[in-house]
Amino acid sequence: MVTTDNCQDGTYVFYDGKVTASLDLRVYRLTAVQKTAYKFAREFAAKLGPVDGDLLAATFEFPHPTTRDQTAAVMRAFFQELLDQELRERIAEETHAIRSLILAQAFSKTDLIRRD
Repeated sequence: MVTTDNCQDGTYVFYDGKVTASLDLRVYRLTAVQKTAYKFAREFAAKLGPVDGDLLAATFEFPHPTTRDQTAAVMRAFFQELLDQELRERIAEETHAIRSLILAQAFSKTDLIRRD
């Protein structure tokens, strides 16, 4: 049986214990997708790729037997975690310079910050 479900981030298709989805790489970094897939490794096996333009093909293979309702619950959790991982990536990028300065100051034998 093929069912198509809408999730907060798009559409995925459930068929024969597998879910297929296209993930927009303009919305999610590949590293965020990979980290999220790794976190859910106990729930499903993720096959990522190929990339077609800005879309990443993804197939998630669930162990048998897995019901449609169980799959939908896991996919909701996956997309919530994917958003969390993307935000973590964005924050890390935005705060890289200040984190580097803090680490340099912490391990420096001299004061790197001018204190007037």
